[in-house]
Amino acid sequence: MPSLKGSQMIASDFLEILRCPLNPSRTRLVLQDSKLICERCALCFPIKDGFPILVAEEAELPPGCEGLADLPCQKADEHPSGANNVTP
Repeated sequence: MPSLKGSQMIASDFLEILRCPLNPSRTRLVLQDSKLICERCALCFPIKDGFPILVAEEAELPPGCEGLADLPCQKADEHPSGANNVTP
C-alpha cells in the first residue's frame, strides 16, 4: 500500500458508501480539505491517520449552529415517527 497521508488514504469506493451518521439514509459525505463534509447539513468530520472520524460529537459544526440540535437533519419536522413533528 502506498504511503499516503490524510484523505488520500480513503479509497474512492469506500468514500462512495460513507454517509453522515446523523441521517445516513439521506446524506452523502464529500471530501474537502482533508475533511468529510455532509452534503445536507455541512457537519465537518475530521480524518485522522487516514480514518474518517464519524462521531457527531467530534465533528465541527457549520456556521450558525450552536449544537447538533440546530442541524437541518435534526430539526423536529424531520422525524418520521410523528412524535416530534411540529405543525406550524
